[in-house]
Amino acid sequence: MTNLAARVSPTRWGGHALFAAEAGRDLRTTGAIAPSSPRLARALTASIARSTDAALSILEVGAGTGALSREIAARIGPDDTLTCIERNPRLAEYLRGAIGVDPALRARAGRIVIHQADIVDLPATDRYDAIVVGVPFANFTENETRAICDALDGVLEPGGRITYFSYLGGAAVDRFAGDRHRRHRLGSARALAEFRARFRQDRVTVWTNLPPAYAWTLTKPVAAQPDPRVDGENPCAEPITA
Repeated sequence: MTNLAARVSPTRWGGHALFAAEAGRDLRTTGAIAPSSPRLARALTASIARSTDAALSILEVGAGTGALSREIAARIGPDDTLTCIERNPRLAEYLRGAIGVDPALRARAGRIVIHQADIVDLPATDRYDAIVVGVPFANFTENETRAICDALDGVLEPGGRITYFSYLGGAAVDRFAGDRHRRHRLGSARALAEFRARFRQDRVTVWTNLPPAYAWTLTKPVAAQPDPRVDGENPCAEPITA
């Protein structure tokens, strides 16, 4: 029998219907009842700016039905590439079909690749200048969150940026979702706070999302250049006297 991903229209409204169906099937993998709002998508992709003429390699994690993919596609330059990872096979299938139909994606189709995979299985040899994350961290355990964060850090170039979201009102959700969700949310938040400490951080609040969310931008430090005076003579140094 043909699955829903093959039957729904590869348009934004079709994507919303599929996303809602997948949320009903397993809310843990979608993390919300609707895709990211246009304003949250813009906030998460704003850091993909043309600051150099060099081609950018961009990774999207948790592509879903393409809410963030469309915003990224609108921002990339003629030589940039976008790799989208989605572990849900039905959402990945839908997004592959949307690339050839959706106007926002079709114009960049030759530079967009969709992988049905998990971020922790990404080859460590891959390197990206920007990473946009759409996965629901609050639904993961602390160890799962740490594994994802380590994988992201491992493939991000020095000076590169990671953007991700977190929802407001987690304590209120705990009342309905129960103790297990609360443990996951608090453990994940602890792992994320430690992860953010490795980066320069920025955050904006997006109220027009369901539910309202923070959009985080983390910039990876560039490795400090070795000081030539450490291993060699410093001609300006004062002589050491006993």
